[in-house]
Amino acid sequence: MMRVSLAAAVMFTIGIVGATATVAAPANCTIFEDQVSLLNCGVISTATGTRRLRVETDCDHNVHVEIQDVPPGLYSVLVDGVERGTIRVKAKHDDGQLEYDTSPRGAQLPLAFDPFGHVDVAVSGRVVLSLDQCPAQ
Repeated sequence: MMRVSLAAAVMFTIGIVGATATVAAPANCTIFEDQVSLLNCGVISTATGTRRLRVETDCDHNVHVEIQDVPPGLYSVLVDGVERGTIRVKAKHDDGQLEYDTSPRGAQLPLAFDPFGHVDVAVSGRVVLSLDQCPAQ
């Protein structure tokens, strides 16, 4: 009698595990991508940049910030006024970039902020590029 009970318990457990696996709902995220040019705020007249925001089918979010035509140096990426990383531009004609992801891989940084937030790129405390509005400097 104990064998039947043990077998029934094992089958019940397998049934629950199997049911749990099949009940899990697939991700229902809408694929979304938005790439916009950043505004040049006049600190470096040649500076250009983009911010790309992507939502994947698995609901992961990805933000990519890229700058071009800036002198070599370190550029802070600020999201809603909070520094979220530093872009290093090594040579005069190089570009620089940072990428954030909710499931980071490789050189990606963790996306620990509102991906729809306001983005600025600054050097020495002065905003060089901005997502939608340059501050008075």
